[in-house]
Amino acid sequence: MDVYTREAVIFFVDDDEGIRRTIRVSLEEKFQCYVKCFDNGYSCLEALKNPQRECHLLITDVIMPGMDGISLLKEVKQLRPLLSVLIVSGVANVSMAVKALKSGAIDFIEKPLDENVLFPLVTSVLQRSFKDNEIAGKPLTFSEREILKLIAGGKSNSEMAAFLHRSVRTIERHRYQLMRKLNVSSPAELTKAAIALGLTSIDIL
Repeated sequence: MDVYTREAVIFFVDDDEGIRRTIRVSLEEKFQCYVKCFDNGYSCLEALKNPQRECHLLITDVIMPGMDGISLLKEVKQLRPLLSVLIVSGVANVSMAVKALKSGAIDFIEKPLDENVLFPLVTSVLQRSFKDNEIAGKPLTFSEREILKLIAGGKSNSEMAAFLHRSVRTIERHRYQLMRKLNVSSPAELTKAAIALGLTSIDIL
């Protein structure tokens, strides 16, 4: 796979052991990637909370015990806004598909998974992922989420520095990291990102 600079990592979530095994073998053989499987959404989410844990694509079933796929999708988008999430389901319907797409899924496909549909989607996501800056899509730290809230509240660098008891240079560094992680280029886009992440209520003030 010469389009990638290093091994791709795909997370796959499904409570059916047979499906997990089949998809893992299929994807690893086709893409020469590493597929980490989870039998529930909670364990997948915990893995994604580790900032050192790479993941270039998350594929998740919808109907699962405990946390369903749509709930997992929403949690993941709060944690890693730029991570591509593909939703799959054996009981698909239009309203479920619309809900998934509105929640940030890149696509919604039905089981049984057809390689002619799945593989092109995976190829597209991985090609785009490896062209992006390596920091893009990394989880936001607590400090970065604090600062993003303050940016959305219209605070200047000096105001944020005073409120958080940090230097202006530190605030500037955090802003720079935020712009890279969220793949934006202006304060207005940072505010839009804060809205998308539900960080516009300035509850830390």
